[in-house]
Amino acid sequence: MLMPITYAEKNFFSKHSKEIARDLLNLSNFDNSVLLFKVLAHAMKNNDNIVKALDESIFENTEVFKEKFLFLLQHALVQATSQEAAATVMEEPEIKSARPIKEYTPKELSRYFGVSVVTIHNWLKQGRFEGIGPAGDNKHNHISEDTFYKTPAGKKVRVRDVVEMWGKQETESAVPQNEDNLSYYTRQIAMYEEKYHGEFEQTLGAKDALTPEEETDAQVWRYLLGRQKLEFRNSEE
Repeated sequence: MLMPITYAEKNFFSKHSKEIARDLLNLSNFDNSVLLFKVLAHAMKNNDNIVKALDESIFENTEVFKEKFLFLLQHALVQATSQEAAATVMEEPEIKSARPIKEYTPKELSRYFGVSVVTIHNWLKQGRFEGIGPAGDNKHNHISEDTFYKTPAGKKVRVRDVVEMWGKQETESAVPQNEDNLSYYTRQIAMYEEKYHGEFEQTLGAKDALTPEEETDAQVWRYLLGRQKLEFRNSEE
């Protein structure tokens, strides 16, 4: 070995991995840090489990990226100094217990977002689902639950969170037994119209930027409008 790592250097690297990871994660040139991380992750030995457990989402949160960078450096140290490196595989607990990632079709997302399938396809064309191209470019038309949806105001929301919010709304929006669906949805919509002094399209639907409360109200309001429209359609058939 032309450049041996001494015992003192090994101990120093191990003790100061956090500082080293912080220095390598250069926020002034973040793209270079991401590229360095990818090259290291694919270049090291015994890294199959590590690489399989990583995806682009780790670069969206600096703290998560820093944590993964630290782990990668620790793995690199073991590979560089252990004589049994070829038989050593470091695994994070989360790799062992990783749960399957759910995927949704545009039709399923239209239900959870409270919009039409056409709207979901338009959002795909507009790049509103981060990292996902138009539906025709997506071989199976499936969108991962970890995908970020970008609102018109620029806010990012995970698909998983939207689905969970929809489930909560479904539970909370259960129609009372003594009231028909159409009357219930109409009454709920009226409450939002009173709160914001107008219809959805003239109030929250017309704003470019929404507060967190308005963002939540807008999703529920849009969902109720969709349900009301469906009930009108069913009553006419």
